Amino acid sequence: MRERVLHYLMPFLKVILFVFFILLCLLPLHLIIEFNFIPFIKNYLAKDLFVKGASVLAILGALLMIFKIYPNLNFNVVFVTKQNALAGFLKGNLIGFALIALCVGLMSLSNTVVFSAGKISLIIFLAYFIYFIFIALFEELIFRTFPLFVFAERYSALLGILINSILFGLIHFANPNFTWLAMLNISLAGALFATYTLLKRNISWAVGIHFSWNFAQGILLGFKVSGLNMPGLLLATPIGETYLSGGAFGMEGSIFCTFVLVILIVYLLFKYKIEPIKDSNFSEQIEKKIQTT
Repeated sequence: MRERVLHYLMPFLKVILFVFFILLCLLPLHLIIEFNFIPFIKNYLAKDLFVKGASVLAILGALLMIFKIYPNLNFNVVFVTKQNALAGFLKGNLIGFALIALCVGLMSLSNTVVFSAGKISLIIFLAYFIYFIFIALFEELIFRTFPLFVFAERYSALLGILINSILFGLIHFANPNFTWLAMLNISLAGALFATYTLLKRNISWAVGIHFSWNFAQGILLGFKVSGLNMPGLLLATPIGETYLSGGAFGMEGSIFCTFVLVILIVYLLFKYKIEPIKDSNFSEQIEKKIQTT
């Protein structure tokens, strides 16, 4: 019985180990920020770019540490592959922009958002372009690599997607003006990213969707992104009921976002078959014990 419980808990223990390695790799970055070792990062945007870029490297470092513990794993196995990566990223961008266009269309038809001209310089525009690429890489490397792999390997693909998406939603809990509808929508976005990653066996699609989703709603349209203010070419002002407009959290707090994400996820799951993850023999001894009980 104990072996069986450990068998099903093992993915969570592995993810906890991965989180420990992430924190370990992020420690030098924290010290650099805390003691101001690099003068230019006093500028808030330069600091954000530096922190997010360095954080991406830290996650890659944590993955390399995981590979030392589990030598049968590598970047390709956990969906970080160069093959068709650029094409996947670009196609993901198209999907993300299309999703945002659908959400904005529904919000406009329901008169729950008003747009006005925004103000943003070219330098700030380009800086946020890079910033949101870093954000997409950072969050996808955390969630849609080793954690998604171990959940999908041990459980069914659907359960793996569900667990992965809930964890993704929970990390945004501390964002300003967070609501339970926002939690649902961010979790659905995580489910979409996980679904594409398992279908394509490549996180590049998820990175592309993630980037364009954030960049379009924030920098192009002027919505708040997960409750955070962003400068934009346009300025989106929500009006009416919060559950329709998204309110102070942004588009991700709108039920229109829920509708669009659910439709696409259901379509993907019914249209395509997610091939199971092959057993990588992480817990070979435990497996043998279970088979003999």
